[in-house]
Amino acid sequence: MREVIRSNEVEIKILPYQQIIIRGNGNSEFNNTLNKLFKLLPPTDNLRIVSNEEMVLSKLSFDQWNLIFIKEIKEEKLQIFIEKLNKISGILATNFSDAQIFFQIKGQNTYPTLNKLTHFDFREKSFKPLSAAQTLLARIDCTFIKFDDSILVSCNRSFGDYLEDRLIDAVNF
Repeated sequence: MREVIRSNEVEIKILPYQQIIIRGNGNSEFNNTLNKLFKLLPPTDNLRIVSNEEMVLSKLSFDQWNLIFIKEIKEEKLQIFIEKLNKISGILATNFSDAQIFFQIKGQNTYPTLNKLTHFDFREKSFKPLSAAQTLLARIDCTFIKFDDSILVSCNRSFGDYLEDRLIDAVNF
C-alpha cells in the first residue's frame, strides 16, 4: 500500500491487489466451482459484486468475472487456483495481477473529485454500493467497484502514473 494523497477530504492509496479474470458461461458447474474454491457465489447480474474479507468477485459482462484478492496470497496459491479453474472445460482463468493497478479512493469529496475527470454519475441512485462500472476516467478505461465507504478504481498498469497524476491534480484543484 502506498498513499498517493490525502487532502481536501479525499484520501487516495495504491493497493497491491491481485486479480484473476475468469471467463465462463455462468452455468451451475461454473457457479459451483467458484463457490467451492472461493466461498463466493458468482453474481448473476452484470456489474454486481459479492465479497468477503479476502476477495471481491464482480461480473463485468455476460461471460467475464473479475476476482480481486484484497488480502495478499502467495503466487503459488494464486497459480493453483488458476490451474483448478482451467481444468474445467467451460472456464478460462488468467492471472491479471501484473497488468492492473488499483487505487482506493475515499473521503467526503470523493465524488466531486472524480467528477472532475469523468462525466460518470456517482450518485447513489445511479451507482449503488456493491456494484461495479466501467467507464473512462481522465481518458483511461477504468473499472470502478463501489463499497460502502470507498471506491476501488483499476486500470491498466501502463496508465498508472498518468492516472495518479490526474487524480492528484483533481484533488488539488
